[in-house]
Amino acid sequence: MPDRVAEILRFVDGWGRRVYRVRWSLRDTITYALATGADARNDRALVWEAAPGFAALPTFATRFAHDALTDLAAGTFPAGLPSFARATRVRLLRPLLPECDDARASATLGVKERSPGRLVLTLDVETRVAGEPIARSSLDVHFRIAGGIAGEKGAERRPPAAATGTESGGRGGGRTVTVSENVRPYQAAVFRTLLGLTADGRVQDAMHIDPVSARELGLSAPALPGEVTLGIVARRAAASLHHGAGIRALVEAEMSYLSPVSDRDRLLIEFDAARDGSVRARVTNEKGRVAVRGTLRFQTGGTPSDDGEAS
Repeated sequence: MPDRVAEILRFVDGWGRRVYRVRWSLRDTITYALATGADARNDRALVWEAAPGFAALPTFATRFAHDALTDLAAGTFPAGLPSFARATRVRLLRPLLPECDDARASATLGVKERSPGRLVLTLDVETRVAGEPIARSSLDVHFRIAGGIAGEKGAERRPPAAATGTESGGRGGGRTVTVSENVRPYQAAVFRTLLGLTADGRVQDAMHIDPVSARELGLSAPALPGEVTLGIVARRAAASLHHGAGIRALVEAEMSYLSPVSDRDRLLIEFDAARDGSVRARVTNEKGRVAVRGTLRFQTGGTPSDDGEAS
């Protein structure tokens, strides 16, 4: 096994269980929502605290792993193996507060897969407020090993479709909805502001900012961070299915990232909703590649609000 891989494995063995203090403000929750494309016209309950039903976008829970991810990147960077997030899972145990200054995130790190051509680490994070768990998240980080499977090779491809806002019968008596979403040029910049990223920082940060660094990692353009793409999918699912499918708050999401989503990308998002509140999602980028695929789970029942905005 290459020495660089052994170096990473030693780092994992020494990780143990790390606890981080987590704080977030109203500014943080609104900034994240803006990064996912929300605004005062399409999702004012995510960006305007005076709006009826104002709440944090549920996928903001992925932010609680930020300090642990920083430590993971710092500990594995010296090995010199490029890494990328390939799958994420998040589960909400309680509704997220718009702001909090006294949460604790507990992080563990383990090896999910180790083979001659692949190394996958999993970072598991549980966040508590006043001793009570509010969210759990998990991220799979793949390391690119010479001779292994490259990030985009084998990504599922399909012809791009022009339909938007269409719907039909879905599985389990639910319905299928197709929507389009244009990634706006400012969204990555807004998220960069939230994280405090700089173009001269770590390489894995620069891939989301700097075209040159992105090309060095085999990308045609800076990639939108996976947690922003996840937020886009969750936001559009809630808005698109709120009335017809009777869904309420998002409680769980599991997504695989198969191909990059970039600034100015035009996305086609397909939702296949079942009556039990589960929604299969599939995102195709403008190159015709399936960029994201997975499942969202929502609470069901109750009476949707008259304005059509999801909580």
